[in-house]
Amino acid sequence: MKVIYGKESTRIDLTPATKELSWSSSRGQIAQNCDIQVLSAPPLESAGFLMLFSGDLLKESQQFFHGPIVRFERDDKSGDTSATAYELSWYLQKNETSRIKLNGDAGKELERLIRATGINFSCPAFGFEVKDRLASQSFASLFTTLTEQAYDKTGKRYFVQHERDKLTVLPEGGNSVVPMFAASLLESSSTGESIEEVYTVITAERYKDDKVAASVTKENANLIKQIGRMKKVFDAGEEKGLDALASKQLANLSKIPKTRPITVKHEDNQAARIRAGWLVKIMEKDNKTITDWIVTSCNARWKGGQYTMDLQLERRG
Repeated sequence: MKVIYGKESTRIDLTPATKELSWSSSRGQIAQNCDIQVLSAPPLESAGFLMLFSGDLLKESQQFFHGPIVRFERDDKSGDTSATAYELSWYLQKNETSRIKLNGDAGKELERLIRATGINFSCPAFGFEVKDRLASQSFASLFTTLTEQAYDKTGKRYFVQHERDKLTVLPEGGNSVVPMFAASLLESSSTGESIEEVYTVITAERYKDDKVAASVTKENANLIKQIGRMKKVFDAGEEKGLDALASKQLANLSKIPKTRPITVKHEDNQAARIRAGWLVKIMEKDNKTITDWIVTSCNARWKGGQYTMDLQLERRG
């Protein structure tokens, strides 16, 4: 593990002086944040970059955090410094668009607009068209708006994978390296379920001249009896197949997901990259069954050559 601070051409190895180091991500949060405490720290500056490497060599393939320090405090007596950094996509919330016209696939329009700022950003097609004129807003807000629409219309969630200054939008579970943990070796694990994001009634609407031109409602009668009436209404935009769209959304949103908070300790450099949106696998205690889970939040820390991760998981499959 290496902790490096950089500002312009300066590079300082903070690893020996690092007292505390943690980083976290959660579903819906574009950029990971990292908190660090450094003993008798050298002078740090705002917008200086914090870089974390899972190995002892400063290889790009081993880097799992890269972003600016947005705030720090230095103890006047000891010189110890506490700082918070965010990944590079933090700048997406600090830059705003002018009024913009969207005309095409939502994912590719998002890619076009963010790339135009000079950011190395790639995004897949989301599978639906947008033809809207939007008010000025941050690029982070635009990302949130379009990915929420994608979830409404396709049932897919997305997150941003960071590789230094390269940002790639992936569907949840789209990570190329999939860590697997043995249930018998977990520090803690519990299972449950959550209805916080469950809906039992779905209404899809299409508007024309600010009036509802068409509307379709679908409901899961059995689930309404079980957990109550929970209705979601969404704007279908230019979509014309409202019946199929509402049915698909009901199928996605009326499932009660299984949840599993776990704590795991490991020394796997690849697993150090785990973030919200990743797929992880668990070998259950029978040593035969392998279950798939999506990470909805990750709180990680490093100490003594070992990673400790508190993961909130959601069942897939």
